[in-house]
Amino acid sequence: MNILDLAVMAILALFMLAGVYKGFVYTAIDILLYAVCVVFAFLMTPLMAFQVEQNEKLFNTMLYYTEGSENIYDVEYIKKDIAEIPNAELEEIYERSEVAFPMNERIRANVTDAAFESMGVTTLGDYFNQTMVLVTINILVFLVLFMALRIVLGFILGWINYAKPLPVLKKVEIPAAIGAGLIRGVLAVFLFFMICPIVLTVLPFDVVKDLVEGSKMAKFFYYSNFLLGFIPGV
Repeated sequence: MNILDLAVMAILALFMLAGVYKGFVYTAIDILLYAVCVVFAFLMTPLMAFQVEQNEKLFNTMLYYTEGSENIYDVEYIKKDIAEIPNAELEEIYERSEVAFPMNERIRANVTDAAFESMGVTTLGDYFNQTMVLVTINILVFLVLFMALRIVLGFILGWINYAKPLPVLKKVEIPAAIGAGLIRGVLAVFLFFMICPIVLTVLPFDVVKDLVEGSKMAKFFYYSNFLLGFIPGV
């Protein structure tokens, strides 16, 4: 157990206490709003991410900080056309290149599908670069969209509850509120760990990676993150 485990447990405990304070009905509605925000963000991410990609200065800045080709262990492969690299060698490159999840999976898929061929991107180094910067953009855009709608809907819910307090389930209120608060906390932690691949890419220090790998909870919320599973790499 390390500091990340303690931080996650503290967050979950706070959300359970918040569930008791706000009540089960309020917390359950808040969970529903979370789902609405997730769906909205995923639907809007391709459109908004495209707008970011069209900003050449911003795109190049993000490309500089996420330069994926640096992760290729053999520099001879960086300028090599993906069509000229045998599958066995590609698999070795994937295994030996320290690329954060889910970027590693998106690189593999993009190379297999030659996803950027229409853009004139053919070298392995450019596939690493292009994929990693696009995943980063998609994650950040998703989070911004989610938080923007979440703030608006949260304000509306709070106003409704203030104007006319939501009902309280007297017999099962506290246990139900604790359970709903825990669910809300788990969803919030999943959302928080969406930033993990970007942190591991921009700050590729062993101490950061060891902190994540040494935490059972961090590994669960990161590698089992259903939100990251839906983030596209193109």
